[in-house]
Amino acid sequence: MDFKICFLIFGIFFGNVTVVLAQEENEELIEQLMDQMAADLGEDFDYSELAEKLSYFRKHPIDINLTNGDDLAELRFISPMLITNLLLYREESGPFKSLYELQAIDGFEESTIKYLMPFIKLSSLNGITELGDAGQTIPIRHDLIIRYGRNIQPQLGYIIPDTVNRSRYLGSPDRMFLRYRYQQNNHLQVSLNMKKDPGEQFFTGSQKRGFDFYSASISVKDIGALKQVVLGDYSLQFGQGLALWTGLSFGKGAMLSGLARQGQGLKPYTSANETLFLRGAATTVGFHHWSITPFVSLKKVDAHVELGPDSTAQVSTLSTSGYHRTPTEIANRESLNQYLYGLNVQYKNRNLTIGSTLFQTHFDHIFAPHEELYRKYAFTGDQLNNANIYFQYGIRNVYIFGEGARSFNGGLAVVGGSMITLTHHLSLALLYRDYGKNYQAFYNQAIAEGSEAANEKGFYSGLTFQPSRRLEWTFYTDVFKFPWLRYRVEAPSQGYEAFSQATYAPNKRTKIILRWRYRHKEENSSEDLTEKMLANVIYTQYRAEGQYEVNQVFTIRTRTELIHYSKEKEEPEIGYMMYQDILVKPPRLPLSGNIRLAYFNTDGYNSRIYAFENDVLYGYSFPLYQNQGLRYYANLRYRMGRKMDVWLRYACYKYFEQQEIGSGLDLIEGSIKSDFKVQWRYQF
Repeated sequence: MDFKICFLIFGIFFGNVTVVLAQEENEELIEQLMDQMAADLGEDFDYSELAEKLSYFRKHPIDINLTNGDDLAELRFISPMLITNLLLYREESGPFKSLYELQAIDGFEESTIKYLMPFIKLSSLNGITELGDAGQTIPIRHDLIIRYGRNIQPQLGYIIPDTVNRSRYLGSPDRMFLRYRYQQNNHLQVSLNMKKDPGEQFFTGSQKRGFDFYSASISVKDIGALKQVVLGDYSLQFGQGLALWTGLSFGKGAMLSGLARQGQGLKPYTSANETLFLRGAATTVGFHHWSITPFVSLKKVDAHVELGPDSTAQVSTLSTSGYHRTPTEIANRESLNQYLYGLNVQYKNRNLTIGSTLFQTHFDHIFAPHEELYRKYAFTGDQLNNANIYFQYGIRNVYIFGEGARSFNGGLAVVGGSMITLTHHLSLALLYRDYGKNYQAFYNQAIAEGSEAANEKGFYSGLTFQPSRRLEWTFYTDVFKFPWLRYRVEAPSQGYEAFSQATYAPNKRTKIILRWRYRHKEENSSEDLTEKMLANVIYTQYRAEGQYEVNQVFTIRTRTELIHYSKEKEEPEIGYMMYQDILVKPPRLPLSGNIRLAYFNTDGYNSRIYAFENDVLYGYSFPLYQNQGLRYYANLRYRMGRKMDVWLRYACYKYFEQQEIGSGLDLIEGSIKSDFKVQWRYQF
């Protein structure tokens, strides 16, 4: 059966060339960046913050003769050491006369320059501006996006009648999103997001106000000593994310440059994620090399609140899904008030950044988590004080960074590392971390193997080797241990991870990527024993990917991936997936789009596979491939002049030998699960 299916797919792929259109210029590059930096964040994560930022700098390129490095850091894929080297080169050699001078800067390999070119420009003293790959842009002040989508097949949660006393989805399966931006001369920005998830009510029931989630902010920047003022929803990112980091963050991956966090300080919050932000007011005031950022936030968060032994309200768990579909989810919605305030002080010059943050988080109900042993060091009470100190220092080919943080219950956490250019072809990255088991912080997103930076020790080392312009090899190892118990791990445990990726580009039209990842961890044994024992769990990933640009119109992209999962005393699981993309870029047509056909076969959830998918603008995702079947989707974009665009998307799973899809309220009868989206954009 499998052989016939594979043969059929390859016949479709290579016997009949399917026309696939690119979303827009440089979209493929943005996809590659997101795929490398965000592959481990999961299928439900909102990636719009990254996509929006990259899209903004593509339309408003960074002038490398004027930048102080802060905007380059926002690109995420440029390491702080490279930014320091660029600024030092400009200081010693004078203003750039050509973008090709980037090749003369230490650490700027051909692949890095290729990624960077769409987002930069160069101004000279004679008033002539040289653009990278961004091209000429049109000033745009207003940007409005309206998106609608839904699953086509009915799910169980919508079918259960309201006369039955059981959980169900109270709203419609419609998915709706509205996004508005106003930008004026980079000094004023207005942001508004409105979102309704499938299953949530809309102008009915508990949602009399319409959308389930609203997010808005007004930002003013660069007016004298006033570097930034944000009213409404905002993000704070300081140090290495150990104490206070809201918004988007990345973990370990193929880009070692992401190992050293580059805190952006205060920024307006523009994502549709419903939890990783602050709401209130904040400002950054700067003078000479110093900056001060006071901030205050008051927002309602989702939590499960229940009565304690003395009949007082207590919080057992926080809810971070953002879903408010069932009676239970609605009861937990905004049931807890969170009040956070504090101050950050930072000193920064060309080579050195050092800063400190002190803040307090207060709740109107007491936290009293359930008494499982692994929760022994979880936060209790209604108030938490945190403080940190961090630094970054770069000179020539060495960049060092670190952060120490303390929660005032006595918990300590430290992280530190270095990035070193050993030769023109070889770079080294090192990171050590020690997060106390009693360290607590509600917005910590430091590099960690676990879900949060607590109860973990580890050492990471990585290499990037580029022996020629055609070949690049990345390798890292990470050894870690957990001194205390964790969920489903009822004893101290340890593990390690190894990763290797080789990228070979024999010419400008061809690229081949080979990836291998090995992860060894411990968790509870599945055996029914009187005393719980730990079992070794091994996860191995193999990936081969190729891309070939046939001509200026057609590009072929193929990926094959294999997962092997094994756990002591259990049958191993194997999963594999293969997909084919064929892209075409018509130079003069108003139509563009993309299409994919994939085949997957996995033994179960543990051997599942995630793969990046194109979507409507700002709608990228990493859906789950599990069990056996086909996955295909198509995107279409139509440009209606220079101000208006319309996107259409259809995606479908076709499962083999399976009459039910999903479980619980998401259960679908049958073997097909499909959805569609429509998006309209108007810029003026």
